[in-house]
Amino acid sequence: MSKRFDELFGEIVSVLRHDWAGAALYGDRLDPRYYNQSIGQAWKDGSLDELLFMRHVSQMLACTGDRRLRLSLRPSDTYTPSRPGFFVRRYGDALYVTAVTDEDRLAVGDRIDKINGGTPEEHRRRIQKNFFYADEPEREDWLGLLKMAEHIDVTHPDGSGEHMELRAYPAAPVLPAAPRVVSAAEGVILDLRNLPDIDEDGLMSLLPLVCRTDTPLSGLVDTELFVNYTRRNCIVRAAALQALPDTEDYVAELAAKAGRGMLYEDAGDDTVIPGAADKPVVVLTDTWTRDGAETLALAAKRAGAYLIGRPTLGTIDLCGDVSYELDERYVLTWSTAITKTAREGAGVFGRGVAPDLYIPWTPGECSQDTLMTAARDHISAL
Repeated sequence: MSKRFDELFGEIVSVLRHDWAGAALYGDRLDPRYYNQSIGQAWKDGSLDELLFMRHVSQMLACTGDRRLRLSLRPSDTYTPSRPGFFVRRYGDALYVTAVTDEDRLAVGDRIDKINGGTPEEHRRRIQKNFFYADEPEREDWLGLLKMAEHIDVTHPDGSGEHMELRAYPAAPVLPAAPRVVSAAEGVILDLRNLPDIDEDGLMSLLPLVCRTDTPLSGLVDTELFVNYTRRNCIVRAAALQALPDTEDYVAELAAKAGRGMLYEDAGDDTVIPGAADKPVVVLTDTWTRDGAETLALAAKRAGAYLIGRPTLGTIDLCGDVSYELDERYVLTWSTAITKTAREGAGVFGRGVAPDLYIPWTPGECSQDTLMTAARDHISAL
């Protein structure tokens, strides 16, 4: 392997073993030898370039199950971050289009039978490692494979088939969004499905909707953390703070704690969330309920709301993300803290917040809102 890629790979593995907050609990999923050999073989046969290196490393990161871990390649004259222009979900041995962002040749409900000539199950058997982030079909993430694919075979709802050469569309940033709130005389439905994120202000404004009585914030969200104060983590965090005003004390604190490893901290305070829920609350969740939306789902469950749908993404056990420039082309992002709950084995990593009523995903949801119907039925029956 070239010296540059060899050194980059070694530094990434070092971060995963020492600086990544998930190493103690989930580090056994890391298998750098397999990917080191794959990258080395690509170098020997002359196919290794910056994009292929990123793909190999991204697959290694995905095998940990941590969807927050990521390696990014900066845009250049030869590389533009892209997406396939649609989202899918697996059911049986096919992928179903669940949303379309750019690809106007596809529509919600279209069935993808083959990718590069192979069915989803054939791809799962062929690929030695699980970089789909899950074992359950409805929780698998096929975006990475679709970004690498050249063509797909599609069956449209009318039964017609089409062989389609895939196009790459510019990647767009994911912005925080507000959940849908459906209020009726009998109850309130809070829809957290497919919600990319909720910012902190939005989260605090929504918490009263799920609380019947005044509730301490610490009883709703995990404020107790273990923060990994390795030297690298402290250096990276301090560098990010340098450009911000009034951060001198925090930078000094980082310098004092550098090298001390995992330290307990309670990020909470005496904040009390006023109870504003005067009728039953039903929360709709799905696999792609993540980050701030997932925090709200967990808070709602702890407050006594009734959850319907699928387990959430399972991303909130790890936090305190930092991004580090490995060189002028690559940026590695990882979490520096883990919740006390997760460290004690009771977190949601990889499995999500479980709903009270689990309804498996089926292709029927491409045309009918099954979960919303179930929520209305539940409220009507109270």
